[in-house]
Amino acid sequence: MNFKVINIRKIEPVTGNFKLHEDYILSYDHFDGWSNRLLRLGFYIDIIFDCKVEIDFHQENQDKFEKQLECELPSEIKNMISEIMNLDHLTLKHYYADMTMEDMSHQHIVINHNNISHNIGVGILLKKPQPENPSEKLFFDLIELFEKWREEIYQECLKELTTSNQISDEKHDLRPKRR
Repeated sequence: MNFKVINIRKIEPVTGNFKLHEDYILSYDHFDGWSNRLLRLGFYIDIIFDCKVEIDFHQENQDKFEKQLECELPSEIKNMISEIMNLDHLTLKHYYADMTMEDMSHQHIVINHNNISHNIGVGILLKKPQPENPSEKLFFDLIELFEKWREEIYQECLKELTTSNQISDEKHDLRPKRR
């Protein structure tokens, strides 16, 4: 699997916002901020609900783990995105946060709705936001689903990394010992 995010979304020169390619309905990017794992993960979902994922992170005392993959979109997320797409109007703020600090966790979501790429940032939320309209209700629920799925993918990648490290260590143990 090898894809380039720049082919999925580009920065509009006039606004500085992302514009999704017409074949995509949603992108979700997460960055942990300054943390031990330095997790960065992006979901890129096209109009037929195929999903591309790009993930990278650091494990303590390990090199950087990087991977791109295609995977099936969980049905809950697919249903939530469908509900959002079926809204007549999308009414979301440009940024949701209770506080902002440099190098802290943040998320950026771009939704193609009625041929408009809506850019929404999510910073540090100290409590669950109270939706002010149906768009926000669906959006906040979708973010919760993405957060859960993001952690599942991260844990799967950790298992993959641990397994490959164990295999590597076993190979090293098979070498003849020098006397």
